[in-house]
Amino acid sequence: MSMAEIEQKTQGYAAARIELQEAVTALQEDIDKVKARYMGMIRKQAETVREHEAALKKAVEGAPDLFAKPKSRTFAGIKVGFGKQPGRLECPDDAPLVAAIRKLYPDQFSSLVKVTETPVKKALGNLPGKDLKRLGVSVVDSTDTVIVKPQDSDVDKMVAALIEED
Repeated sequence: MSMAEIEQKTQGYAAARIELQEAVTALQEDIDKVKARYMGMIRKQAETVREHEAALKKAVEGAPDLFAKPKSRTFAGIKVGFGKQPGRLECPDDAPLVAAIRKLYPDQFSSLVKVTETPVKKALGNLPGKDLKRLGVSVVDSTDTVIVKPQDSDVDKMVAALIEED
């Protein structure tokens, strides 16, 4: 295999990518046309749905006695009524809360507070090899690999998104 042969294969790959980009662009143009044709109707219908939802919520809020037992009912595949929402905790800043837990509940501290110490691998990666060795850290899978990476990745993102949708 010579460099000229590799260059020729690279040119073939680049040409195939251009064809793919043209096909994706054509598809996107067609999608945009279809969207343009239907978006007005979809926006109008979405507004109608919002209006109906608001009216329904207002009706349910105005008649809580109808939902004493059971608290909710299902009509036409739509569940209406009242439902218990789970509460959420609002905590002060971590440091004062941890200090208060340590003071008031020392026997439950380990179950109420998560304490973790983990090495920062990204930072360790900046250390010289001799320091890593002293720490007992070894670098694995540090080999050369073949690279075929186009400089323009927009087409790849569009293709991946289209394939994911499908």
